[in-house]
Amino acid sequence: MGYWEEVRDVLKKGYDLAFEEVKSGAETVIGTGKKGITYAQYKKDLFFEHRKLQELLADLGDITHDLYKEKKDIYANEKVKDVMVKITEAEAKCQKIEKEMESL
Repeated sequence: MGYWEEVRDVLKKGYDLAFEEVKSGAETVIGTGKKGITYAQYKKDLFFEHRKLQELLADLGDITHDLYKEKKDIYANEKVKDVMVKITEAEAKCQKIEKEMESL
């Protein structure tokens, strides 16, 4: 019986080692999957921020075009100042998202 007990112990150790490897591999896959999901969420957020930025730039173009046609001071207009503040905020958000994406 001593021989078979020794074989059983060796097999059990082998199963335990294999199970630990499978477990660590699964943890690695789960961690990679989470990073992929996070990256996709950042990519989505960045897309929406870029879209918002494009809309703000279009609004700024419309406002400045109208002011130019009316021969008014573009830089003194409150609408232009408000849109410029929003553009600056949107650019900052885009840069923040891009930095977070790079950190992954």
